[in-house]
Amino acid sequence: MAKNRGKEFLNTFSIYAIGTIGAKLIAFALMPLYTFFLAKEDMGYFDLSITLIMLLVPFITFDIRDGAFRYLIDKECPFNPKDTISFIVRTLTRNSVIIAILSAIGYFYLSHLDYYPILVATLIAYACYEVIIQVVRGMGHTKFFVGIGIINTFLILLLSILFLVVFKWGVLAIFLANLISRIISLIIIECRLRIIELCIKHRKEYKHEVGKDMLRYTIPLLPNVLAWWAIESSSKLFIEAFLGLEYNGIFAVAVKFSNILQIVAGIFYQAWQETAIKEMNSNDHNQFFSKIFNNYFLLLSITVVLATLGLRVIYPYIVAEAYQESFIYIFPLFIAVQFHAIGSFLDLAYQCSRKTYRGLPSIISTAVLALVLYYFTVSRWGLMGVSISLVISYAYLMIYRLFDVRFCFKISPNRLFYSSLFILLIGGVLIYVPISNYIMIPIIAIGLVALFFYARNIKNTKL
Repeated sequence: MAKNRGKEFLNTFSIYAIGTIGAKLIAFALMPLYTFFLAKEDMGYFDLSITLIMLLVPFITFDIRDGAFRYLIDKECPFNPKDTISFIVRTLTRNSVIIAILSAIGYFYLSHLDYYPILVATLIAYACYEVIIQVVRGMGHTKFFVGIGIINTFLILLLSILFLVVFKWGVLAIFLANLISRIISLIIIECRLRIIELCIKHRKEYKHEVGKDMLRYTIPLLPNVLAWWAIESSSKLFIEAFLGLEYNGIFAVAVKFSNILQIVAGIFYQAWQETAIKEMNSNDHNQFFSKIFNNYFLLLSITVVLATLGLRVIYPYIVAEAYQESFIYIFPLFIAVQFHAIGSFLDLAYQCSRKTYRGLPSIISTAVLALVLYYFTVSRWGLMGVSISLVISYAYLMIYRLFDVRFCFKISPNRLFYSSLFILLIGGVLIYVPISNYIMIPIIAIGLVALFFYARNIKNTKL
């Protein structure tokens, strides 16, 4: 049993990894296309619009995106999956109609916005897609979920080429590409799973209690959206206010590299979320969760150090000279991502117990701490102040949750955890002390070999 669930977790991780990396590679191909055919102001308008849309999606759907997966994947959930899906579809339909009506009224005041009707349609399409794709995942169709993600991204690429390169529609092209790709993806999902048909057949047997219970789970998640924005995005405002736009550009380069680790952590989170909810009621879940936690923290620590050392060697060759100074911020940003990943790992306690309100104090206090640190450190220490503020904020979140989640499961840091902290300390010395590349490259090679054997050992260990 123990060995099977360990392998099941690794298999799930592999599926999410293949899908995420595939989608990211396709998305990466879009950037040269956009930068070549779009003016900077058009690209900025699109980026700002999509950012605002993604910020609004949880609010107009009551964040049932997260509730959908949690309620459907849990075999111990007291509600019939048909009731859960019916509530989700009803809520999406009702809220979409309300948004459409309000937008029609708002047109008299917001008609000056470029492509206003397209923006509204994109908002509704994003909301429906983000929720329904989690229904697919919650129903256990993991490979289909991953496949739809790749199909959606591939459609965006094809339609962008058609509308942007062939028809030359400018920024309208990528708005339409994102809108139509999600509509087609939703049609594919409906043809495969018949979700709407299920809701129509089940309408007479539908029980309203599931809606009340799910909203008690999802509504407390909404402040999280604003809190995460305060932590991760407000730093740009402080940099611009105290340092100027030029420094935002420098910092953005360092963030691009830390985002790579963020993608890996995101893949792990999806796999772990599925496994944690399934294993929550197992007799040895504390031991199982602790083993995953300690091994995950160690693997992240080794990866952070090796990735930063490797970048130190190749940075002069892959980054323009004007942005070379951004390297010194990469190591603390990597550590911040690591602590953030552990905080997300522990967040599953609130999801597993369906007590999401218990997670609010940790994330809100972290957001307040981050804002205070930005205010006092950016003006004094510049971009390093932002980096250190993120490390401290996410370290606080991790430590807070290590104690707070004991109501649900008890994580016991062991020697692997403390060895990880020592590895980060030694890594920091190697990164910032002048060392020749002739010495650095063998160190990296030894580290990669050690990482390979350790990862293989974990694969063969009964979790």
